[in-house]
Amino acid sequence: MFDASTAQAVAAVVTAAATGAATEAGREAWTSLLRLARRAARRSPGTPEEDVLPVDPRDPAQVRRLAGLVLEEAARNDDFAAALESWTDAVSTRLGLGPRTSGVHNEVAGNARATTVIQADTVNGGISFGQGSP
Repeated sequence: MFDASTAQAVAAVVTAAATGAATEAGREAWTSLLRLARRAARRSPGTPEEDVLPVDPRDPAQVRRLAGLVLEEAARNDDFAAALESWTDAVSTRLGLGPRTSGVHNEVAGNARATTVIQADTVNGGISFGQGSP
């Protein structure tokens, strides 16, 4: 099943592939993504392949359009969704993003005495508890 967390992972890897297109790994990731996009364009009614490709990885609007196309096709087509998830997993590793995980697992158990608990996956920025030092 293609869910919201999978869509977020795909979008992140599409962006990383576009950003890294200047590197060999990025170019390979981008080229393989375009192959998937061609498959999606052929299946999408009213979307001629020429309207999808070529896509400039330096153009954020084109990258978003491409991501939208593959995500829409994945939502409609389970076989395509499986191919896109496979691409995402393989490319994540090649681009140094690490393997995609199935979710966050945090546990407070046993004799733990916690007054504040934050459960999170990726945190960009700081986390503060209470007031800072005077």
